[in-house]
Amino acid sequence: MLLSHPRFIKYERFWLIVIFTLCAIVYCLISLVNHYLFHTAAFDLGIFNNALYCISHFRTSYLTLNIFSPGTNLLGDHFSPIMFLYIPFYYLFGSYTLLLIQIASILFGGWGIYKYCKLKFPESYIPLIITLQFFGIWGIYSALSFDFHNNVVGAMFVPWLVYYYEKQNKKLFLTCFLLILISKENMALWLAFIMGGLMLKNGLHNFKKHLKFEVPLLAFALIYFYIVVSFIMPPLQHGHGNYQLYRYAALGNSLPAIIKTILEKPGYVFGLLFNNSLGNPEFDGIKTELHYMVLMSGGLALLYRPYYLFMLLPIYAQKLLSSNVTFWGINAQYSIEFVPILSLALADTAFKIKPVALRYAFCIAYTIITHIVNIHSMDERKAWAYNKTNTRYYNEGHYNSELNLDAVYYALKLVPDDVPLSVSSSFAPHLANREKIYSFPDIKDAQYLVLMMPMSSHSSYPLSDVDFLKAVDTCKASGRYLAIYDANKVLILKKK
Repeated sequence: MLLSHPRFIKYERFWLIVIFTLCAIVYCLISLVNHYLFHTAAFDLGIFNNALYCISHFRTSYLTLNIFSPGTNLLGDHFSPIMFLYIPFYYLFGSYTLLLIQIASILFGGWGIYKYCKLKFPESYIPLIITLQFFGIWGIYSALSFDFHNNVVGAMFVPWLVYYYEKQNKKLFLTCFLLILISKENMALWLAFIMGGLMLKNGLHNFKKHLKFEVPLLAFALIYFYIVVSFIMPPLQHGHGNYQLYRYAALGNSLPAIIKTILEKPGYVFGLLFNNSLGNPEFDGIKTELHYMVLMSGGLALLYRPYYLFMLLPIYAQKLLSSNVTFWGINAQYSIEFVPILSLALADTAFKIKPVALRYAFCIAYTIITHIVNIHSMDERKAWAYNKTNTRYYNEGHYNSELNLDAVYYALKLVPDDVPLSVSSSFAPHLANREKIYSFPDIKDAQYLVLMMPMSSHSSYPLSDVDFLKAVDTCKASGRYLAIYDANKVLILKKK
């Protein structure tokens, strides 16, 4: 058979290397370039970098940058014990560590998709095509353009979870299960639905068999989620409350209340999946755009393989039932969980298509469409507060900066490594290697203020530009600070 010829294997490996190399370059051009140009922020890379510094130095990580719940323990904000596994890399890559881990995890997830597809199509180019489709889904590019998040890392173990399930390798399956579980508290809930989806995929007639492995793991994931959210995280929040749950205020003010609303008002809840619940016409069409992107990126396969749609139910819920409009759309890390599920569904659907020529046409068409809608979404999207500059790696503007970068990096070297700081958001990820760092105008015991003056490409968040300048003037007029650098849009004040 032609496809089993050694020359085929040779060319398959060549194209596999080409695909992974090109994607790695593109992902670095998005994520690492953003960081180098100070387009990353206190929320969220600064917070995570500071947390990684603290745990790497065996200190409790209190999120001093977090303006919503200052002083909250890292595990009270998001229960992500997986952060402890990153410690060795911190000493190698500094402030770029988490970004590199995120890129590596996405490539690792793509390798998992390829391995899964090889089980289905051992003598075919289909695994290459679906892997290329995976690397083109919008959720990857949106996540890379917005700092670092542990749910990206967790989501990239899902292809391997399904792969080892198919291989019936329970030890490696449980390893992936555990890594997903500890990546973020809400991933446990997702895992429960993934286990349910795998049981549906295996057939309900095997239910008795599932009682030995799948059902216990499903129950364990649900119990883990409930215990972490209800009993472990609250004491670590130091009285600030779980502001993650506040995002679902339309459903209730506690986990039991939210579950009660979902069970008692299914029509109301279903309507939230499509309707603009905030009433502001500026937010119209954001949820529709998400549904469109899912459909164009392999979503049709979800209808043919509904067990994968079942796996996505909690992802739809956490996005579309939220009262926070930033969750609804296709921005940031809030779509990453769709990525592996869409490609897995595409592979399972393609497996049932006959003849082979039609199978190829289906996979190639969806791969092309996925990349086209992704590029289009980078240029224009309805999702609220979209930042084109951080995403469009193919546009010259992505690589331009209003800053004199050499001068700025020189200025930052004037700041000691071991003193408390109050900083502008764009500086936080670069200066987070210390125990205490605050978001200006929160100063507390900061010995230095490291500030970036307002400009079009950098936000003064959490202040408006006007209020930021007023706060700076107040500090200067107080007589408590000495300016040690004031040029190139950078102001560094040292406490006298």
